[in-house]
Amino acid sequence: LPKATVRRSSTHDPVPGTPEEGIKINATVSIDPDEGYLDVDLTDNIDALELGLNVSEACTRSAVLIGVFNSLDPDVPRNDGSFRRVRMKLREGAVVGIPRHPTSCSVATTNVADRITNPIQAAFAEVSATHGLAETGAILPASMAVISGTDPRRNTPFVNQIFLGHTGGAGSPTHDAWLTLLHAGNAGMCYMDSIEVIELAYPIRLYDRRVVPDTEGAGQFNGAPSMVCEYGPAGCKMSVNAVSDGGINRPKGVRGGADGGASRQLRKRADGTLEELPVVISVEIDPDERIVSYTCGGGGYGDPKRRSLAQVAYDVREGLVSRERARSVYGVVINADGSIDEKETARLREAA
Repeated sequence: LPKATVRRSSTHDPVPGTPEEGIKINATVSIDPDEGYLDVDLTDNIDALELGLNVSEACTRSAVLIGVFNSLDPDVPRNDGSFRRVRMKLREGAVVGIPRHPTSCSVATTNVADRITNPIQAAFAEVSATHGLAETGAILPASMAVISGTDPRRNTPFVNQIFLGHTGGAGSPTHDAWLTLLHAGNAGMCYMDSIEVIELAYPIRLYDRRVVPDTEGAGQFNGAPSMVCEYGPAGCKMSVNAVSDGGINRPKGVRGGADGGASRQLRKRADGTLEELPVVISVEIDPDERIVSYTCGGGGYGDPKRRSLAQVAYDVREGLVSRERARSVYGVVINADGSIDEKETARLREAA
């Protein structure tokens, strides 16, 4: 890696109790190849807030390491010797850094922690076209809510967090995103709930779960598309609680890549009308109502006009990308039979 200093930021969507613009996290990454150190400075961030989105010191340090090691070659060992080459500068009393009692850090492992990881891996991408990642999708949409109520089949209470749908993977210098990444800290290790098993375990019905076309972070290597899930209670009322992010501040692309799809959550009334829900939701759903949840996609890496023609044609064939988007975003003209119009494609890409 070359000697460099890069400053990047990533912003958590505003919720009650945060600044109007949300929680902006600034990270300065300095690379010193001569001394063999990476320095990450997180001191230029706002003070801790009076809500649970603050990040504990352990999670701050972990989020930094995730961003660094996501960005390096996989043959770099993840061990104490490598960790010692990463130096962190943190500030007491900040929203990320070193909190002091009685600061609440109740969701320190996810929401704002990802807003530490994302600018770090994006900074590496800015330094080198062979390192780093785009931003991964934000966490905890309504498809990953905590649900609770009384199961009418047994007349017993239930409560659990569901994992009905998530995508969020970021484009890399060499590959498309891992589709079901979940979020930066989890890095693809979480499975999605089996529809059959969760419907047996809880009074819940899943009506729809699918990838949403044209929501990918377009790039030479694509970020993941969004996913939509529609679910509701079966024969009872159900409380649904989620701390979502990424509806306003979508996952950013890097090196010319486009941003990924935004998150969104809605209540579907009995008559089919849709009611937009806020970022943080705590709602009770009636037996004839449903939740519709869109997850974040992931940012793209590199110029979409440099994406492989064969890969664009495959994406169209698979229903991930429309023919219109293939033309306007990737500069690839796909005929009705799925073949590539190479002459028109060459003209579009040359014009770009």
